Amino acid sequence: MDQLWVPILTHYRDGAIDTARIAAHLAAIRGEVRSILLAGSTGDGWAVDDAGFETLLGLLRDPAAFPAGTTVMVGTLRDTTDNVLARIGQVRRFLDAGPIAATFAGVTVCPPVDADADQAAILAHYDRVLEASPWPISVYQLPQITKCVLAPETLQQLSAHPKVVMFKDSSGADAVATSGRDFGKVELVRGAEGGYLDHLAPQGRYHGWLLSTGNAFARPLREILRLAAAGERTAAQALSDRLSAGVATLFAEAAKVPFSNAFSNANRAADHILAHGCGWRRAPAPETIGGERLPPALLETAEAVVAENVGVPERGYLA
Repeated sequence: MDQLWVPILTHYRDGAIDTARIAAHLAAIRGEVRSILLAGSTGDGWAVDDAGFETLLGLLRDPAAFPAGTTVMVGTLRDTTDNVLARIGQVRRFLDAGPIAATFAGVTVCPPVDADADQAAILAHYDRVLEASPWPISVYQLPQITKCVLAPETLQQLSAHPKVVMFKDSSGADAVATSGRDFGKVELVRGAEGGYLDHLAPQGRYHGWLLSTGNAFARPLREILRLAAAGERTAAQALSDRLSAGVATLFAEAAKVPFSNAFSNANRAADHILAHGCGWRRAPAPETIGGERLPPALLETAEAVVAENVGVPERGYLA
């Protein structure tokens, strides 16, 4: 498994999904990113309707967006088990209709959105999903949305199933990874931002990351991995600390925006700077799924964080 997975942004234009813009974004990060989550939380997977989801799936048939050598998982993020199964059915019909260029690695599934769901209910949810899905499953811990928490012992039970291959934790609590339990072959990837090196094995408990910030900061993230693999831990730690501080600043500003979600907004702002370079102020502010445009304060903060961590290009990748 590649250690860096990225939940790609979904871009919009005039109220519709802009597939050409998504493809350009994917091409821009391809040098550092080879593993993509399509329709994840950062990509508005919870909010996009069935028609929009079909549009996103259609990108998988575009070799310019998802060429050979790219690995992709698809988010099937829905509130109930029945709705997750319906979305899995949509993926299945799409894949049955023709080949894709990329390597399809499976689907990502959260627990049900239910504050009252106990561990038995969460297990029953995944039992039905595993029975219905012909592909591998990534279990996704996201209590910010689901309002329930999958316990370490529950993942240990799920890890015995051959289809469960990955666990992503965006809670920030890291209770599963640090529990000391044996999850067998399941790869643990961290979705919470910050402390990048600290949480990476062998010092930490995660095999890799699945990070929204890979949309704009894939280069320093990949460099942290390279430095760590080369045994240059001091340099890796310094880079991890600097990026963590910048991302914290960016997300704090994004949290002030009253629409869309902070993961999407923060990364959409940073990507806007990279897409348009020094001329970003002359380009229309990026559009969110609800049609709102990001505020100038967030874009100004994004420029400062991009400048410190990757550099603002003279000409962006859309020029």
